[in-house]
Amino acid sequence: MKADNPGTDAPRRPLTAIAPGTEAPGYLSLLAASPQTAPRLRPLPTIAVWLLALAMALAAVACAPNTRQLWEKEVRRGWTGGFRPLDISAPPFRLAGLLKGESGADLIVYLEGDGRAVVRGRPANDPTPSLAQSFDLALVDPAPLVLYLARVGQFMPAYAGPRYELYWSSGRLAPEVVQAASLAIDDVKAKTGAQRVHLVGFSGGGGLAVLVAARRADVASLVTVAGLLDIDWWVQNSGWQPLAASLNPAAYAQNVANVPQIHIYGTSDRIITPTMSLRFSRMAQFSDLTRFSRDHDHYSGWTKSWPALLNELVIPLRQRSAAGSPVAPAESPAKEAI
Repeated sequence: MKADNPGTDAPRRPLTAIAPGTEAPGYLSLLAASPQTAPRLRPLPTIAVWLLALAMALAAVACAPNTRQLWEKEVRRGWTGGFRPLDISAPPFRLAGLLKGESGADLIVYLEGDGRAVVRGRPANDPTPSLAQSFDLALVDPAPLVLYLARVGQFMPAYAGPRYELYWSSGRLAPEVVQAASLAIDDVKAKTGAQRVHLVGFSGGGGLAVLVAARRADVASLVTVAGLLDIDWWVQNSGWQPLAASLNPAAYAQNVANVPQIHIYGTSDRIITPTMSLRFSRMAQFSDLTRFSRDHDHYSGWTKSWPALLNELVIPLRQRSAAGSPVAPAESPAKEAI
């Protein structure tokens, strides 16, 4: 998907100052021109300006799908793959989910990315993504018991708006967010009889997967795709505002050092660069960690390549961890497949 989140799921251009003596593009060139050369523009009456702005705003709203329409679209996609919609109580929130299967020993959990978290530098009123990237991946997973879990506020209008915007902006990985995801997993486990949990997280959902795994004893495997694994380093090197109310997944690397895991990254990703997972792999003595690359950017290519990645990497990881086969010695360096 080309996700809507300018935090981890969409690019944001930095503001660039115009150097003195250079020509500003477009309408800015009129402002930079001298009074002698600048064309004379007749200002619009104030009321006309407001009416024009109102018309443009209404047109934008009319063109944008609302949360209900987006959820209905994902539900329709889910029905074709055997998924049914869930409304999960995860205090202090409710989370939207889609579940395939009735029972099984292994529960596969796909955690959504940050979605439409920030718009033009400000927290969005509704973080619902226009296309759920993690659900794209979940739809092709052949496992019999698969849960797709949306993030706080996504597809849930009652938990959107200014009251909750902290939880998809600076607090997108806050303790309450991690707890809510873990409670939702508990709820589905209890209803399906699952014993083991296998986590898959895309982008910001990858960081959430690490934090969920760090607090649970039933996580058998961990997979991130273009995962946000070190928020402090990411903020420092990307120029984004600090995620001050969030936990940093990198600080919990040691807590997941014995969880078999794979971190898949895009070599052309300019939002979550390959350096992210490399840094994470060096933060603890991991018993079984593999980095794997694909020639993708942050958005495109993952859905198409996911079936092959499942067969080559992810399913063997689950089988190995579920069977309790021995993993590499703790002192072994992290493996890297390029």
